[in-house]
Amino acid sequence: MSTSVAMPSPRKRAVVAATAVASPLDAAQAKSWFGVGDLIFLVFSIGVLMRARGSMLDDPGLGWHLRNIDAMLAEGGWLTRDPFTVPLADWPWRTNVWLGDLWLWLGWHWGGLDGIAVFTTLVIALTCRWMYAMMVRDGVAWPAAAFWTFLGGLGTSISWTARPNIFSVPLLMYTAWICDRYHRGKCTRRDTLWLLPLLALWANLHGGFLAGIVTIGIALAVELALSIGVPHGKNRAGARRRAKHFALLLAGGVAATCVNPYGWTMYPWIFSLLGNDYFMNNNVEWHSPDFHALGAMRFEFFILALPLAIALSKRRPSLTALAISLAWLHAALSGQRYVALWVVATVPLVARMSMHIPWLANLTARWQTSADMTAMLTATPRPSRWVATAVIALALVGWSRMSEGFASVSQQRIPTRALDDLVSRAEGMVVFHHYNWGGYITWRGWPKVRNWIDDRNEVHGQAHIEEYFLIIDARGSWREKLDRYGVTFVCVPPYKPLAERMAEDEAWIEIYRDNYAVTFQRNSR
Repeated sequence: MSTSVAMPSPRKRAVVAATAVASPLDAAQAKSWFGVGDLIFLVFSIGVLMRARGSMLDDPGLGWHLRNIDAMLAEGGWLTRDPFTVPLADWPWRTNVWLGDLWLWLGWHWGGLDGIAVFTTLVIALTCRWMYAMMVRDGVAWPAAAFWTFLGGLGTSISWTARPNIFSVPLLMYTAWICDRYHRGKCTRRDTLWLLPLLALWANLHGGFLAGIVTIGIALAVELALSIGVPHGKNRAGARRRAKHFALLLAGGVAATCVNPYGWTMYPWIFSLLGNDYFMNNNVEWHSPDFHALGAMRFEFFILALPLAIALSKRRPSLTALAISLAWLHAALSGQRYVALWVVATVPLVARMSMHIPWLANLTARWQTSADMTAMLTATPRPSRWVATAVIALALVGWSRMSEGFASVSQQRIPTRALDDLVSRAEGMVVFHHYNWGGYITWRGWPKVRNWIDDRNEVHGQAHIEEYFLIIDARGSWREKLDRYGVTFVCVPPYKPLAERMAEDEAWIEIYRDNYAVTFQRNSR
């Protein structure tokens, strides 16, 4: 009785042979100094930098972020009182994001607006390159990893602005990835300890370090649930061991975040903003995303892709990755500031699951490709040396020093011509202006000119913000308030009720007007 053995088809034999023996392409890739990750960095560097002519530099808080460093140098240490606003009150202030501010400040002093744009671009492009490297490390084929990195990078574009928030995106991405890898047994306890110095660094870069603490807490909650609900004793014991480690990691993370100029008092300071409904409703970035807005599909796509990947993939999702993704999805639907955090926490999960969708695998198998091409598409690239990335980054930094006027601020968002004119006239005087323009006035005028209000809600307080709206809407005793505070100049959008009322008031003289702003000076006669 003979036993027949089914022989693989010639095509399959060719693929196996090509995979087993390194092809010339693999050998060239191992020696090459320029890889797929470097290409991703280059593409995103160019794409992000184009935002420097649009919305990258339009954040209302950019100006005071830059001047934080100057105020600290003038004070000789960390700030505890607000130095930027006209002294109506002695308001507390914390420069807790000093390290993130320093990065932007260095860009400004290196290359002006172009320097700020390039230094911001480097952080975002490196985030995308890091995202690609994570997915390849998780076994995602490099073409799929590049595809999901492109979509993930676009999904974070809502946060492509020059402010310290850009650091929270890669740091949250790494924290979520490490927590998930430990849950899946892909990294050791020692690997997770890197989160402690990372959280200490994060606490000085941006207040978003709370996102890292929350993410570790979610991972702990998953392990606690598994330690109770898993039927098999061995799996339950493993979940308990991981839960104990995450509990220690969480406690260590909280302690690490206290390594900042203000220690544990940073927590009540941050919660004074996050826990105030009035402040949250007053700032558009804390509102839910507008799904009718142009470009919303860039992040809306993942809301659809996540359940679709779960339904079609033969691979079960990691419970930790899924819980982290769903938690940040809830946050993203509540406030658009969290959208980028949710995207980077979700992309690696969707990418891994997409590799196990049968119809995609069958579609790939039907492609008429050579053995070498098939091996190239399925092989995992060797770790990149990052040489080309470093060269590109240095070239961009050098270019920002030599370029002239590539980056710009949108006049519609912040009318720089009107505000520059105002600053040149208002030295030592009290000015009243639009809410979004305070940061720019601080940037160009401090310390000789102080703003009336800016986007630091936790500094100004509800009473001052409500008074601002009363004046700019020309309601109630707006004249008496301007007189009481000794306001000499008023600069507001032409369409605001205050501008219309002041144009009819003999106590004020119009001294500047364009399509975006009108400035009035008190009539001294």
